[in-house]
Amino acid sequence: MTPLPRNNDFKHSSDILSKITPYLKGVIRRQNGGLLAFCPGHDDRKSRSLAVSIGRDGQILMRCFAGCSIHEITSAMGLSVSDLFPDSNKAKYDPQSRAHFHEWQILEALAFDAAVLLIVARRINEGDKLPEADMEYLAKAVIRINDAVSYSRRSYGK
Repeated sequence: MTPLPRNNDFKHSSDILSKITPYLKGVIRRQNGGLLAFCPGHDDRKSRSLAVSIGRDGQILMRCFAGCSIHEITSAMGLSVSDLFPDSNKAKYDPQSRAHFHEWQILEALAFDAAVLLIVARRINEGDKLPEADMEYLAKAVIRINDAVSYSRRSYGK
């Protein structure tokens, strides 16, 4: 597929989102103005696990609730991550300028991973062997939990 048009003349977020819809399947518009779609990063046939919205700087935000990374998603779409950002004269992305996460956002993400870990622990306790995909998901969950701890320590200076 061809890259997204890079143009800052969009008047509304729906204009920007309409540029990404040809790259997605099963798109539905959410009440908040964002989109839900089948994630192209994995075999998503049963439920729409990809949320798409616009960031405050005009970038396209994507979150796969099944755990696909932004790189997996954009690669499957034939795009690069840089295609999701509007042209800008600003300096390159500065990780120190990240928005602050509220405690409830971090806890919500961790609660989901904790529930998955409990389900997996029960399966292991029952003698089930985990498929490789489940093991990969667990590895990503551990990374997310460690990232949350690191973020919390940075945010509160501990």
